Amino acid sequence: MNPVTETELKLRVSPEAARRVRAHPLLKGHLRPVVRKLYSLYFDTPELDLWQHGVALRVRRSGGRWLQTVKGGGTVQAGLHQRVEIETEVAGPYPDCARIADSTLTEIFASRELRAQLKPVFVTEFSRSSRLIELSPGVNVEVSVDRGEIKSGDTAEPVCELELELKSGPAWQVYEFALKLLEVAPLRIENRSKAERGYALFRGERPTPAKTVTAELAADMTVSDAFKTIAWTTLNHLQANEHGMLEGRDPEYLHQMRVALRRLRSAFRGFAAVLPETTTEPLLAEFRWLAGALGPARDWDVFVSETLPPIREAFADHAALAQFARECVRLRRAADRKARRAVASARYQRLVLGFAAWLAAERWVSETGEPSPATPGSPAGEFAAAVLERRYARVRKRGRKLRQLSAAELHRLRIAVKKLRYAMDFLVTLFAAKRARDMVSHLARLQNILGAMNDAATVERLVHDAFGARAGKAMSEARGLVLGWSHGRALTLRRELRGAWKAFRASEKFW
Repeated sequence: MNPVTETELKLRVSPEAARRVRAHPLLKGHLRPVVRKLYSLYFDTPELDLWQHGVALRVRRSGGRWLQTVKGGGTVQAGLHQRVEIETEVAGPYPDCARIADSTLTEIFASRELRAQLKPVFVTEFSRSSRLIELSPGVNVEVSVDRGEIKSGDTAEPVCELELELKSGPAWQVYEFALKLLEVAPLRIENRSKAERGYALFRGERPTPAKTVTAELAADMTVSDAFKTIAWTTLNHLQANEHGMLEGRDPEYLHQMRVALRRLRSAFRGFAAVLPETTTEPLLAEFRWLAGALGPARDWDVFVSETLPPIREAFADHAALAQFARECVRLRRAADRKARRAVASARYQRLVLGFAAWLAAERWVSETGEPSPATPGSPAGEFAAAVLERRYARVRKRGRKLRQLSAAELHRLRIAVKKLRYAMDFLVTLFAAKRARDMVSHLARLQNILGAMNDAATVERLVHDAFGARAGKAMSEARGLVLGWSHGRALTLRRELRGAWKAFRASEKFW
C-alpha cells in the first residue's frame, strides 16, 4: 500500500482512431493486448468533501477482485497526469478507510462523520485493452485504449481514450511517442481525468472559459525554472479553452486562446537571452501560424458583438446598415470556421505535443545559443529585473510626445505596453506584491485604452472587407456611419489616454 506516482498521457480518440492506433507498426511485434472489463465506483460525501481536498476515492472491480484506490495531488501538464496513487485490495464494493494509512490522508479519513457519509457519486464502466511496449532501452510505456462510459444518476457521457502510462524513462518520451501515433490517427490531448469528468457530470456543471492564471515563481528559482513554470502555465491556459472554442459555445473561449498564445510568444521574447534561436524559431513559426488563424476571428467577434451594436441602435431604421451588419455576421462565421479548423487540425496537435516534449526535456539547457550575460542557471530575480527594466524603458521611449503620435506610432506604443504588461504578469511574484500593485494597475488601464484604440483602427479594414467595391448612395452612407462612429470613439479614447499615461509615468518601479 505504498504511495506511487502514476505518470500517464491522456488522449481523446474516436473509435476509428483507436483502431488505427492498435494497428500502428510500433505496437506490432509485442505481446497481445490484455483486455479487461473495469467497473469503478467513486465515493464522496454529499458535500463532496474529498473532492474539495483534491482527493478521489475509487473502488474498482477487476476480474474477481475489488481494488480500492486513493488518488491526490500531482499535476496536469499538456495532458500528462502525474498523481500520487495508493492502491489496496478490499473485500467488496465499499471503501475500507482503515486501510488508508498514508500520513497525508490520515487526517481526512479519520473523521467518523465523513466515513459515515460516503456514498457512490458516479460510476465508470469500460473495456480496457492494454499492452506494454519498450520504446527504447529503459523506456517502457503501457498503451491502453479505454471504451465505455461515465454514469451519474440518469446521465451518462461516453469515454474513448488512449492512455500512455510511463512505467520507466523520461516523461518527454511519452510526448514523442504520441507524435508518432498522431501520424496515423487523429488524437487530442485530454487534460481532464475520468474523475474530473465524473464530478462535473454529477454536479451538472457547464464549463466556462478559463482566464489567465499567474505563474507562481519562487525567489530561489533559476531562469530556466522560471521560464518552464511560465510556459507550462500558459500552455495549460491555451488548452483549457480549446474544447469550448471548438464547440463554438462562447466567443470568450477563442479570446482566451488568443490571449494565451500572445502570452506564450511574449514569454519566448522575454527569455530570448537564454533560449537558442535554432531551437525556438520552429516553435515560434508555428505560434505565428496559429495566431494568423485565430486573429481574424477575434477581430470579427469584437466588431460584431461590441463595435456594431451601438451604431445599429443609433441608426435602427437604416436599411443599408442592417444589410451591412448581416454581411459582417457572415464574415464572422467564416472566420470562426477557419479558426476552428486550425485548432482541430493535426498541425495544432503536433504543435502542442512537440512544444510539451521540448518543455519536458528542457532542451534549451543543453543547446547553446549566442553568448549572453544570463544563463539558464542564473538567478531568476536578477534576470527578471533586467527584463522589466528594458521593457519599461521601451514603453517610456515609445510614449514620448504622446499628443503628437501618429496612428502607427500609437500602435508601436500599444505593442510595447502589452509586452511590459505580460512581463509583469509573468514575473511579478518574484517581487513584493504591495510595491507592484500601483504600477500594474496603471499599466492595465493604459493597455485597455490602447487596445480599444486599436480595435477602432481595425474597423477600417473590416469595413473594407464587408463592403468591398459595392457602390450606391445607401451603402456609402452606411460605410460613412460606421467609420465616423469609429473615428469619434478613437478621439474620445485619445483624451482618456493622456490621463492614463500621466498616471503610469507617476507610478514607481517595483524591481
